Amino acid sequence: MADHSSQQFLFVGFLLFFLIVLIPVLQKRTGKDITHMLFGIRSRKDPASQNVAAKSAREPRVRNGTKSELTSFVAQLLRFTSKNGMRLVAPGTITHGGKTARLTALVVAPGGIVGVYCLGFGGTIAPANRKEPAGKSLAWRQHINGEDKSFDNPLKACQEQAELIRLAMDEAGIQAELNVVTVFTNPHATLESTPSFVYSPKSFIQYLKENGELKTGSLDIHQAALKLAELAGIHSNKKGKKNP
Repeated sequence: MADHSSQQFLFVGFLLFFLIVLIPVLQKRTGKDITHMLFGIRSRKDPASQNVAAKSAREPRVRNGTKSELTSFVAQLLRFTSKNGMRLVAPGTITHGGKTARLTALVVAPGGIVGVYCLGFGGTIAPANRKEPAGKSLAWRQHINGEDKSFDNPLKACQEQAELIRLAMDEAGIQAELNVVTVFTNPHATLESTPSFVYSPKSFIQYLKENGELKTGSLDIHQAALKLAELAGIHSNKKGKKNP
């Protein structure tokens, strides 16, 4: 009788050891719910982690932009500028002092020049720290497919490239107002708390339409476009290829 009781005690002790020590280790290594597999009992999970998992499951899968979306946007810009008394220089990779601007295009209008800095990030886009001015935040946040990622502040990138292009323009004798803006070309991007000079393709075209100052001015858009194209390394074909 004593031997039987001892065996029961040992069995209960082993079972408790298995439940308390071994199962958590096995679950951590395998990523599977061992208690549910063996006994039909689900382990308790942190409510916060359950909420994150549920939210991720509800979010539609999105991707970052493609080259075809960028090409489509540039084609849209070309059509708009040609119909509205403007010129387009693309790409806008102007080099000065050993540095090169990373612009997709330059819109040349009678009232000034607009540099276009394109990004293809998808998901929800916003400054990382909304309490700081958007231009001073070190990084911006991209929320995509349940994850938060960061990337360099595009407004700072625009400011740096504007300074480079102004120096090149001054040297080339182009006297005109210059603004450099960011355009998120991915149709699956949602711009949250968007500051000035950050656009989607649609809102940027609307900006060009509604900005009366761009349409009135004395800038010779043909000559300015030719000089900018030369600065960007775009050379016209002497055999009849159209100038930018």
